[in-house]
Amino acid sequence: MKKKKLVLILTAVLSVIILNLPGTNLRSQSGGRTNDLYRKLNSLQEIIGLVNENYVDPVEWEDLMDGAFYGLLERLDPHSNYIPREQLESITEQFVGKFQGIGIEFDVIDDWITVIAPVVGSPSERVGLRPGDKIIEIDGKSSYKFTQEQVMKTLRGPKGTSVNLKVQRPGQEKPLSFTIVRDDIPIYSVLASFMINEKTGYILINRFSSNTADEVEMALQELEAQGMTQLLIDLRNNSGGYLEQAVKVVDKFVAVEDTLVFTLGRRSNMDQVHMAHRIGTHPQLPIIILINRGSASASEIVAGALQDLDRGLVAGETSFGKGLVQRQWQLGDGSALRLTVGRYYTPSGRLIQRPYVGGSEKYYHDLFTRSLDPEVQDSILATLPQYRTRAGRVVYGGGGIMPDESIPWDLKLTEQTIKLINNPERLFYQYAELRAGELTGRYSDAGSFLADYHPGLKERQRLADWLRKRGEVVDDESLEADWEYTSTVVASEIAGLLWDREALYRVRLAQDNQVQAALKLFGQARKLLALR
Repeated sequence: MKKKKLVLILTAVLSVIILNLPGTNLRSQSGGRTNDLYRKLNSLQEIIGLVNENYVDPVEWEDLMDGAFYGLLERLDPHSNYIPREQLESITEQFVGKFQGIGIEFDVIDDWITVIAPVVGSPSERVGLRPGDKIIEIDGKSSYKFTQEQVMKTLRGPKGTSVNLKVQRPGQEKPLSFTIVRDDIPIYSVLASFMINEKTGYILINRFSSNTADEVEMALQELEAQGMTQLLIDLRNNSGGYLEQAVKVVDKFVAVEDTLVFTLGRRSNMDQVHMAHRIGTHPQLPIIILINRGSASASEIVAGALQDLDRGLVAGETSFGKGLVQRQWQLGDGSALRLTVGRYYTPSGRLIQRPYVGGSEKYYHDLFTRSLDPEVQDSILATLPQYRTRAGRVVYGGGGIMPDESIPWDLKLTEQTIKLINNPERLFYQYAELRAGELTGRYSDAGSFLADYHPGLKERQRLADWLRKRGEVVDDESLEADWEYTSTVVASEIAGLLWDREALYRVRLAQDNQVQAALKLFGQARKLLALR
């Protein structure tokens, strides 16, 4: 009887909610549409009642209704979403700029918590934790076989509280003990910034969080102090983030009053125009923006605005095509609704969102099966709507940002190498730990390491032997075929262990075909400055 009452209450509440949603005024709808909605609500009540009375197992209504929420929103578009209470904090944390804890990037390797890198300025860095350290005890209890979730739950906590760690450091017999006082931990969105050569600065942005514009400005000032006269902004695999931060980043490079991005929605209060403030701090810097199919949302706003205003040359691959504006509402039970309320348009009027007819599965499948062949790209251009930049250059709509210069990712690996890279035990990182210990003190900096470290046949055989001892099946021909790439991955991991994350990226860029090709395009980027 209690269950029947619960079901009746549930369906009644659902009906009231749907019928009274803002914008759902049945008096303003045709009689047919009103009747259709009532019929669907009646069907919903029947379904819930039949499931409750007849399903073979007891029904967990909370999980079932969560599934209904997901299904309802999935029918709208690929980016409207229901966020359960237990997931909301971790999702929000990615963009708010900080959390509280000890501050380490970690992975669970060989069942032990392994420090990949301490966060810059964090308590872990201050007490001296190093890449490669294995946390074997937390507050006197073994951390063997901890899951990722257990690690975060145990090491994070309120600012000012402490945690005692016992750490096994490579090359030392006895474990080390640390007492670490938790603090606010910044979440950086600029993963790396350094000089690629004497003239070219490089900034890698992996998301647009609450501090991104400030981080970019700091990186720009440091690079200019080192002699930067041209800039490569890497937005590959940047999934987006806060619109206002993307606008602030573009604003740094624009010295004219112009539109940077605008949004249009069904309701007029969702329409917005974001303008430049004519106070660009770096208006004469030649810029190349590197994007790929993983660049989405806010990163597409940056690339599209700089392209449309003839302020930067876009290179790489056509971007993801996520141009739907989401607004988030907190719900009464602590969960949240993230709902599409508008669409993003670049200054020339291009809609960033690509079509999503056919459902979410097709939407994502099409992205990763899209051809990167330049000839195929050229044939696609003829079918796309054309727009004009402020200087009259032709750019293309149809979804996503199409680069001015197409540079497909050129990496063809054997099946063996792909398996080794994707191994959850991070095999190349572990091998790099071994080599980093042996190379400690041999090089003064990452630059000298990059210039001198050229592993050949002897190193390849050593890696193969190490992998076989771990039980991996190794084909020498496959290892040889991919050795240029594999050796670069290992070398970058060694550099990251000996120095920092920037050293890791600096080594990898030496074999990055998209970056190396983009560096040859600054002549075109300079010509754009003369068009404005």
